[in-house]
Amino acid sequence: MSEELRTDHYPFCWGCGIGVDGLGFEWRFDGGVLQAEHVVPERFQGAPGAVHGGIVAALLDEACGQVARRMVTPAVTSRLEVRFLAPVPIEEPLRISAQVVGRSDRRVEAEASVLDSTGLVLAHAQADVVQVRPEHFLSTPGGRARGLDWLPG
Repeated sequence: MSEELRTDHYPFCWGCGIGVDGLGFEWRFDGGVLQAEHVVPERFQGAPGAVHGGIVAALLDEACGQVARRMVTPAVTSRLEVRFLAPVPIEEPLRISAQVVGRSDRRVEAEASVLDSTGLVLAHAQADVVQVRPEHFLSTPGGRARGLDWLPG
């Protein structure tokens, strides 16, 4: 059974926040796999007709982080290894998928892929996502100014 997920853990996060002109995923969790459909707008173009590699990495990072959040929170990505396999087209429907492939005490290993409408894997990532203390987010001036009231109870 497919389950829709609310993933906006922080309202101003570019990756998951709602209404901040970020990635704007609508995730579904089904059979241990987190999935979303996404169309990358032309403004994120790198080479002609292709999504900029940094945006592709952000898509994969967000997917790994979201699937890991089901097991550890609050958490941050500590390692992200991306394989760019083929150009990722702008303005075309893409499927982003992620799953957990390993777990230890405070660390989750996740993998994510960006696929085109035919199912061809265009990019793939492996990530380590680690649970952190809430105080981790107070290490910058902006974090200290915001405080910790946005974290789930």
